[in-house]
Amino acid sequence: MNDPFPEQDPKQPRRAARTSDSLSKPKQLPGTARRDLAVCLVDARGDPLGCSEPYGQDDGTVRTVTRGHVAAVILIGRDTRVLTVLALACAGPV
Repeated sequence: MNDPFPEQDPKQPRRAARTSDSLSKPKQLPGTARRDLAVCLVDARGDPLGCSEPYGQDDGTVRTVTRGHVAAVILIGRDTRVLTVLALACAGPV
C-alpha cells in the first residue's frame, strides 16, 4: 500500500505553496491605489452586494468593486462570506 503522504526527500528543495500573480500585485500598487483597494475590500466585506456591481451575469457571487483607479473582480463565498480577489487592475502609474 502506497503512503498518500510520503516524506519529502531532504535533498530536494521544499515546494513553495501555490501562489498567483494576483497575490503579488497589491504590493506593487502605488500607495493611493493600495488604499483604494483596501477600502473597496473592507466595504465589500460589510455589504458585498451593496458595494459591488455584477461581473457578467448577475449570479451574486462574482462581482466587481471599484474605487479611484483600482478595480477588482471578487468571488463572494455564499456561506462563509469570504472574499477572494480573482482579478486586479489599476489604471495609472504602477
